[in-house]
Amino acid sequence: MNSMTRQELCAHLKISESTVRRLELDGLPCTPVGRSKRYDLAECKQWLRANQGKKCQSGSTSKVAGTSVSWSQAEEYIESSRQVRRRVMPSSLNLVSNSN
Repeated sequence: MNSMTRQELCAHLKISESTVRRLELDGLPCTPVGRSKRYDLAECKQWLRANQGKKCQSGSTSKVAGTSVSWSQAEEYIESSRQVRRRVMPSSLNLVSNSN
């Protein structure tokens, strides 16, 4: 067994660590060692070939209906916050006293 760290696996497969984490959620074989994990390169390559055409469950997202409505509500909130801040924070503060 050729045991390697996540970083070594990423270098060999030319993928990012976040991709390896997503693949782990979908079943990429790994062996827990303390708080880290070890990977067998041949085993991981075999798993990747076997699962090449499958859609990853961990990376699937669905389009949320009403996103543009939520975005416009967020913009309204931000603008109202700016207006409140303008009322609270006067634009001309005379912090330096004129002592003659």
